[in-house]
Amino acid sequence: MILHHIQASVMSDDALSTCLRYIHPKDSILLSSDAVNCLLQPQWQQRLANIALFVLQDDVVARGLSDRLMIILANKAAGDFDIIDYSQFVEQSLRHDKVITW
Repeated sequence: MILHHIQASVMSDDALSTCLRYIHPKDSILLSSDAVNCLLQPQWQQRLANIALFVLQDDVVARGLSDRLMIILANKAAGDFDIIDYSQFVEQSLRHDKVITW
């Protein structure tokens, strides 16, 4: 079970696309930094809908996306995802066998 940590924007990097090619059904994805912006795009919401997904809260707040992501979460547009803080990030790192940062 791997935690895939995606940091780069889907607009400037193909890390998330590449990750999705190799992800195992039991793996999880953590979006941080500019990668959190992908949840605003319907095509990425659909692609991530069936994946265990975490989003780093500080990066959501820093980009002013809290309200928008709460609406997306309420509408289940991107499936279920958890907005987590740094201590929960550490917990997830320990729960998974390996962490890969893309």
